[in-house]
Amino acid sequence: MILWKDILRPISIFVDVNQTIGAVIRYFFEHDVDIIFVKEKGSLVGYCTRELLINQIAKTSDLKKLINYRNDILKVPQFSQVEFYHNATLIIGINEQGDIIGYTTIEQARHRMNEIKLKDINLLLHGAGVGIVRTNVQYQIEYMNETAENIMGIPSSFLLFRNYKTLLTNDKDLGKVMDGETLVSVNSSINFKQISGNFYPLKEEGRITGLVHVFFSREVFEEAVQELDFVRNLNSDLQAVYASSQEQILVIDGDGKILRVAGMFLGDFWKVEMPEQIIGKKISDFSKRNIFQPNVFELCQKQKKKVTAIQDSAGGKRVWSIATPVYYEGKLEKVVVLSRDITPESPSYINQTDEEEERSLHNGGNVSNYEKRIVYRSKKIEQLVTEIKRVAQFHSTILLEGESGVGKEVFAHYIHMASARYNKQFVRINCGAIPENLIESELFGYEKGAFTGADKNGKAGLFEIAHNGTLFLDEIGELPLNMQVKLLRVLQEREVTRIGGNHPIPINVRIVTATNKDLKEMVNKGEFREDLYYRLYVIPFRIPSLRERKDDILPLSIYFMEQFKQMYDIKKSFTPEAIEVLETYAWPGNVRELQNIVERLILLTNDEWIGREHALKYLYGEVQKKKKQLFVLELMPLKEAVEEVESQLIERGMQKYRTADQLSKILGVSPATISRRMKKLK
Repeated sequence: MILWKDILRPISIFVDVNQTIGAVIRYFFEHDVDIIFVKEKGSLVGYCTRELLINQIAKTSDLKKLINYRNDILKVPQFSQVEFYHNATLIIGINEQGDIIGYTTIEQARHRMNEIKLKDINLLLHGAGVGIVRTNVQYQIEYMNETAENIMGIPSSFLLFRNYKTLLTNDKDLGKVMDGETLVSVNSSINFKQISGNFYPLKEEGRITGLVHVFFSREVFEEAVQELDFVRNLNSDLQAVYASSQEQILVIDGDGKILRVAGMFLGDFWKVEMPEQIIGKKISDFSKRNIFQPNVFELCQKQKKKVTAIQDSAGGKRVWSIATPVYYEGKLEKVVVLSRDITPESPSYINQTDEEEERSLHNGGNVSNYEKRIVYRSKKIEQLVTEIKRVAQFHSTILLEGESGVGKEVFAHYIHMASARYNKQFVRINCGAIPENLIESELFGYEKGAFTGADKNGKAGLFEIAHNGTLFLDEIGELPLNMQVKLLRVLQEREVTRIGGNHPIPINVRIVTATNKDLKEMVNKGEFREDLYYRLYVIPFRIPSLRERKDDILPLSIYFMEQFKQMYDIKKSFTPEAIEVLETYAWPGNVRELQNIVERLILLTNDEWIGREHALKYLYGEVQKKKKQLFVLELMPLKEAVEEVESQLIERGMQKYRTADQLSKILGVSPATISRRMKKLK
């Protein structure tokens, strides 16, 4: 276990929040540091980096202006275990007294963790006596571990960048490896040392970039007849482990027996406490006893290809699994299953209960499947749903606030279904979608002959239709001021009068409103009545944006995928790499944008598997591969020059790195910044 104290750096330079740009420039050059910490009245409030300072200089030539600084800082106990967080860039370590004892950036922490893990892997491989040599496509040695040096009796400093093909003596054509073949159990000699091992093509994003030679000393392991299986299993298992950080990795042999379990063990799914309790058993034993369904091993075995499935456990656990078959000489040798827990934090998640189904039928059954369900797994939404469910039992007016696309109507419908009014009408009106001259008649109704074109029998308004039920006023901030007065009267008097009518009609309606605007600011500007604001602002709930609830992206993506697969009768599945891209995107359009992207990916991709490249294309667009030098060739305003270099860096980076999240770590900016800049490049 690695603690924060093991990777923290000492803090050397503090400046006051009122320091100017010019003064901070001097601090950077005099002390030769990359980061300066900002204090206000003796307390740490943020930090400033060279990049942040350069960006500020690019925007202003006045060095007497106060510095800008960032405040995405997270304080952690120095003796706590290292964990990574999405919403923090800088980590501050504190002791038991709360004093600051050091810092690290998330990027620096990841690099340090990788160094420690790489050291442990090298020790593991060295202890196993496995020699490893990696070359490029010209057979030049680019890496060799310590064990390879010991077996060959030659230091790596002498062998690096020499032609490995000419140094080795064997009867195999290594050119076949560069064509994609694997050569197994090859006997070779180098420096009069006899070795035996396998040659593997080294692939990066489907392109062969060299070969890897994994070998043993024949002198030491002459009698080890199982060495080939060991090396092959070690290689394939390690690849699966390294590719997964949050998944459970299951290795099942061709007969369905569980061989190994690695990664995050999902004990609640298996109904056992330890992975040792399932190793050696047939996976069919669990599916036959209905511990979970379906059996992804059998699906993979029958279809003879990679498959994906959502597995449901008897205890309510839900797992997203991808099973990949591994064939050796035409025979199914094993199946590697990667599984991630997508179980909701609350039972109200995806599976609609019989009671909810019955309530929906009472309500007219005219609400879409998505509107009847809140799909979530994050703690934020779990807490919000708990609070909403409690308030829904009463009759208070509720205001739902949040950005466009967060699903305010879904929560409004949930309030209705969780209340005692569930078997009455749920009526929705979008205040911004109805012409101003029709809003009054829509809300309050009219008597016959009330105006030209009025129906001869008159018409009931939405307040009357929603009597004893729930009226959902969406986009309440768009309601004209003259209508705000009339709405306020209805809320106060609990009665409506139709246009052209004389008799008030009593109503009993639960009011739920929603807005993506700041109503308080609108009140200050005179755009919204203050008395109506306080009449509506009784029980406010803020619906978090999707970027604030990253844990919900995976279950939402899978939920929409299943809905559209059924709707269009199309078989499609996400790869883990595609989900990784979705999870690092900023989602300015929130859940609605995610729903649209999933539908687009299903309908516009040809492959059965939706991969990383598809997700990148439809999220960021086609990034043109312009062969530019990474500098400007003519004089231009400094701001434009900075933007040009930024564009070149992002274009080049997205061609090299897997996701916006990975590129953001290299460039030292947030994934949201990368997303915004890429959209400008389209």
